[in-house]
Amino acid sequence: MIVGKQIPMYLKFTLRSLRIRADLTQSEAALKLGVTADTLRRWEKDSGNLDITTIDKICELYSIPRDYIFFGSDDALSVILKTEKEKEAI
Repeated sequence: MIVGKQIPMYLKFTLRSLRIRADLTQSEAALKLGVTADTLRRWEKDSGNLDITTIDKICELYSIPRDYIFFGSDDALSVILKTEKEKEAI
């Protein structure tokens, strides 16, 4: 558990959305995160058991900043992804 920080209840939807956008199954994403598919399913159902290390792994897997997990929206993610694509094109 994160001490002193509240994990947003919408995180479970964010996790699912990020996984789908990355075109990963729950099993594939779980393998990349080093957890079981059952664990990932629980996170996508109830994200309250995530710790900061896990959140950092999620951010690394999906190439998103930690701030997106706590404050982001789909609009914010779209801007982040667009910026990354523009950087790659240069």
